[in-house]
Amino acid sequence: MELKERIDEHDKKLKQHDKEIQRINDNIAEMRKDLNDSLNRVDESNKFLREQNTRQSEQSNEILQAILNRNDNSEKRKHELKMLNWSSLWKIVTVSAGAGGVISAIVQVLFN
Repeated sequence: MELKERIDEHDKKLKQHDKEIQRINDNIAEMRKDLNDSLNRVDESNKFLREQNTRQSEQSNEILQAILNRNDNSEKRKHELKMLNWSSLWKIVTVSAGAGGVISAIVQVLFN
């Protein structure tokens, strides 16, 4: 009988081990599922962040271009104003010289 008891006990332990192995396998399967779900969420989050970064980069480029264009326009406007000032100065000098000539002609006519 001792051999049968040992065999029965060994069989009982094998069944317990099989149950424990099955429980561990179930836990591993559940952990894999959870890990896959988490990785899918991370992938979605990364995709969203990449899209957001792309939009922000495009907006930054648009802002930079707007600033550069504004600076170019500002420089052009400054140059135009400078040229206008010089042009106005020469007009004043010319008108003054012309007016001076007219006044001197009038004065000569009056005194002669």
